[in-house]
Amino acid sequence: MKSAFAIATLTFAAAAALAASKPAAKDSAKPAASACSGCREKGTPIDPSALSAADAEARPAYAAASKYPETIDKIHCYCGCEDSPNLHHASLLTCFTTLHATGCEICRGEAEMAGKMKGEGSADDEIKKVVEAFYSDRGR
Repeated sequence: MKSAFAIATLTFAAAAALAASKPAAKDSAKPAASACSGCREKGTPIDPSALSAADAEARPAYAAASKYPETIDKIHCYCGCEDSPNLHHASLLTCFTTLHATGCEICRGEAEMAGKMKGEGSADDEIKKVVEAFYSDRGR
């Protein structure tokens, strides 16, 4: 009986040590500190530096969402997440308040295009028009 208890204790201790040694789960990425008071989306984008190495290719899009939340919030997301009864996304910005956009090329493409245009001085209404025209037939 003592040996069974000892084996169970060692097994539990080994499992706990293994779990503690694993890197943090992707969902541990923290939102950025700034918020967009006038946005439909009330959450804040995840800080791109908090994304795992596996999600490194998504960092430029998350950076655009963090830098220009007001612009990104005005854009419809054409991956279908805004129309999904399960996701309930308010705008393209919502995709970046979670890890949703790490696995979605449409979300990332829209945000990167918007961020590039905003960085070049384009107005939000022009950015919305161009991004939505480009992605309206590519999504869903």
